[in-house]
Amino acid sequence: MSTGEKTKSSHLQAIEYYTPFDQLDDEPCAMRCLLCTKIYTLPTNEKTFLSHLFEEHRLIIGDVQRIPSLKCYLKYWGVKFSEASLNTFCSTLSMDCTPDGKPSKNECYFLLSDCLPEDKALRMELQRAKLEWVLAQQTKERADMNFKRGCMFCRLIFSGSRATYLKHLSQQHNIRLGKPENLVFVDQLLDRIENNIENLICVYCRKVFKDRTVLKEHMRKKLHKRINRNDESYDRFYMSNYLKQAAGDSTGTNNLSTISSDNSDNEENTWSDWNDEISDVNCLFCDYLDKHFASVIQHMKHVHAFDFEDLTRTLNFYQRVKIVNYVRRQIHTGHCIFCDATSADNILKHMREAQHFKLPEKRIWDQPEYYFPVIENDSFLCSIEVNSDEECDEQTVKRHP
Repeated sequence: MSTGEKTKSSHLQAIEYYTPFDQLDDEPCAMRCLLCTKIYTLPTNEKTFLSHLFEEHRLIIGDVQRIPSLKCYLKYWGVKFSEASLNTFCSTLSMDCTPDGKPSKNECYFLLSDCLPEDKALRMELQRAKLEWVLAQQTKERADMNFKRGCMFCRLIFSGSRATYLKHLSQQHNIRLGKPENLVFVDQLLDRIENNIENLICVYCRKVFKDRTVLKEHMRKKLHKRINRNDESYDRFYMSNYLKQAAGDSTGTNNLSTISSDNSDNEENTWSDWNDEISDVNCLFCDYLDKHFASVIQHMKHVHAFDFEDLTRTLNFYQRVKIVNYVRRQIHTGHCIFCDATSADNILKHMREAQHFKLPEKRIWDQPEYYFPVIENDSFLCSIEVNSDEECDEQTVKRHP
């Protein structure tokens, strides 16, 4: 065995001896300062704690955000620092200012980072332990058939697997949380989302609304029935994050919104799997599908002689919604949208020959019943935009801190 291998082996043995890694979870926990008796709740007061280390003890921990478990990390170094001084383990830095920013020559600071072989070995071992712990948790959740929960939207009761519940949220309510096989700590994730909904907070942008109806309308219109991939507070619920951390980050950044696989065309390894976040848009009259709303609009204009944009240009958002639902229902039941004639065989043929690809009188389609979608999760409705001079009760919206 080489000298380097012996050194690394000795570091790992020391790590295993001092630290059983029994606090790998992210639950708040009271932790004592590495160098004094002050107590801080981590990770809740992490910034305050790190400021204390710098201002009171002149200690800087490098790349804190990339440490898999800060609690275990601190527990390990707390034992080591009780046995020897900071000089024994840390690199020293000379700066020309005091911690409060006052000019002063040759002020000494200590840096604890993975430049130290023992620290690097500790971080690697923490990554391995954290990944194994999370994988075990995910395996337990996927095998558990005792899950029971009421839907946060329609209140149906589900029992059995969590995957069934997640599938219901996706298919019936268009709530996109990512692929079930990429999720972990599912119960906590659902608790958080349900808590937001109950408190009238948008899951995506965290705005607060005056009532549940306005919230649901906002989330539907803005395509906010999903998690914001830039909200790092959700990172812990996705396995791809732990796998990437364990594999190492060659870019030197922890911005998880930039995660991608070696193949830039493969988006399935991104942290939230949003390659399917927007469903294809369906033509109002036939089976034509396209992921781009504009393409469907052009298709209807050229194939069906139905210029949706021109016909609805002077209408507000809710009137356009009514038109879509009116047309959907008429076609679904085999009725002409203009004269209400029926044709079980081919209603489109009748409309084409009679040149009835046009709207009837306003009193026919401008009815309250057409507020309600004919097709569940109709992407056409989700794609309708609000005119710049329209407001949808969002004047009363405030941002959640």
